[in-house]
Amino acid sequence: MTFVRPWILLGVILLVLPQLAAQTVHPRLERVAHRLGDDPRWANPDWKDAEWTEGRVLPTRSGVHWVRFRVTLSEGRNPSFDQSWIRKPPTSALGGIDAIVLAAPYAYEAYWNGEWIGGSGVVGASRDEEVVGPLDQVFPIPWRLLKPGEHVLALRVSSFRYNFPAESVEVRFTFVNLADYRADAASRPFFPLVAGTVALVIACMGLVLYGVGDRSRPLLICSLLALTLAAFFGLIALRWLYNAPFDWFYPRLVSITVLMTGAGVLLPWLLMEQFSLRRRWIWFGVLFVLLAGAWWISPIYEVIVLWLCRATLLVSLGIALLASWRRQPSARGVCLGVALSLLAIDTERRNFLSPSFFVSFNVLVLYLFGTIGFQAREARRRAAEATLTAARLESELLKKSLQPHFLLNSLTVLSEVLEQDPGAAARLVDDLGVTFRALARMTGERLVALAQELELCRSHLRIVTLRTGRPCVLAAEKVDENAQVPPAVFLTLIENGLTHQDRPLEERVFRLQQDRRGPVDRYRFFSPGPVRRRSDLGSGGTGLRYVRARLEESFPERWTLQQEAVSGGWETVVSINHSS
Repeated sequence: MTFVRPWILLGVILLVLPQLAAQTVHPRLERVAHRLGDDPRWANPDWKDAEWTEGRVLPTRSGVHWVRFRVTLSEGRNPSFDQSWIRKPPTSALGGIDAIVLAAPYAYEAYWNGEWIGGSGVVGASRDEEVVGPLDQVFPIPWRLLKPGEHVLALRVSSFRYNFPAESVEVRFTFVNLADYRADAASRPFFPLVAGTVALVIACMGLVLYGVGDRSRPLLICSLLALTLAAFFGLIALRWLYNAPFDWFYPRLVSITVLMTGAGVLLPWLLMEQFSLRRRWIWFGVLFVLLAGAWWISPIYEVIVLWLCRATLLVSLGIALLASWRRQPSARGVCLGVALSLLAIDTERRNFLSPSFFVSFNVLVLYLFGTIGFQAREARRRAAEATLTAARLESELLKKSLQPHFLLNSLTVLSEVLEQDPGAAARLVDDLGVTFRALARMTGERLVALAQELELCRSHLRIVTLRTGRPCVLAAEKVDENAQVPPAVFLTLIENGLTHQDRPLEERVFRLQQDRRGPVDRYRFFSPGPVRRRSDLGSGGTGLRYVRARLEESFPERWTLQQEAVSGGWETVVSINHSS
């Protein structure tokens, strides 16, 4: 016990002494006054400035000004701080304040009690005389000048190269503890650098995947979003990595705000694409109104950026909630991530240096990138299955088209027609040749021109007409014959109609209509005649399985097929979205 007590006493002394030393340097602002003109005597703490204009707001680009701050340094552990102009110095083992920090976008010289302590750039009476200096400056105050009592901080200022659009500038400074300030400044770039690096890696990976063949729009938008955030985080980190000239300050703030606006458009757009939302113009309208409101809500760019974040996440949360209500894959995870990001950013107010500000966005983008990867893998798996299914069904379709009774019936008809009408027999042979050559040519093709498909269907119907003795034709209305469609799709629908529908008494007319709206083609195919059993056409056999497999193979997850009984027959509607 005799060896423990001295160490305890020493520890108490080490903890208490710095706190006692810290009691002598607590500041309180008493008065601020400024004056246009230039006189070196105005740095003197005894100069009478009672007739000067009170306040710290100066007109810009109007000449040399002097600003005098009267500050009282008082003792006591709980001093009174005017939080509107001064940041309370961080707690330190060294205790108290011993330096002044200015982050000022103008040229100035600083004097403490008449003694020059530093400056930024060269103060001038014109734009040509003024020289740009570093934005951030920290000036240690000698300990001999930090005694309790009244002190004067005098600033000689010129603002000809102040490039903000405002016509006035507010002069501010901050008391800090030098050791705490340097430690804080060294740690500030860490989180934005890490966040920017992660975002840049995501962007590079996404752009590489998009370039090598995975041309999905969500992947491209996610890559551009990550690239925008990487630039955004990089500009924030640059503030603390490089003490740039003060005339960079305004362009940097504008660039940060523009980048966040871009991210504010890309994030909801990505969610709309990922969850296949319709009526996107409504969401974009709400988003643009909120983003425009954020630009007008405050003249302070840091505040604008945070309101842009909130507007973006609010719209994204609405999209994610709608997708979650529709039970779409990964929607709940996105909804949770957006909600957490919104809460994290909302609590930080104007602080860009909190880890939650950077982590929230990065985790959300990383999760979205992962879900896009899983969706791409699932789409490739379905496409491979569709290719195998289409190949198997294609062989079955060819076998069905070349089956013996089809050939025998056609040859029987040919032998009968040959004696009665040699010209018709020749046409039948030509149509058989056209049909089989077209089927052979289409084998293995993923897409063919609609003109080829129509030629195949019409030659087949001419054969059916000669075999049955009743006219069968295909009427194509307002179609683009250069449009790309899977092979033998409409031929299969004709075969289904011939097999599962009774023949009408009059001419049998199949109809095909095409309606194009943007990237979406909608084909309406009408098959005439009453349906024998609705289940035969509704569920479909080999034919409909072939049609669905072909559509999935050529347009994965970008097609729909709907069927219903209509007046006089059966209608099939195929919608194809050509946008990838």
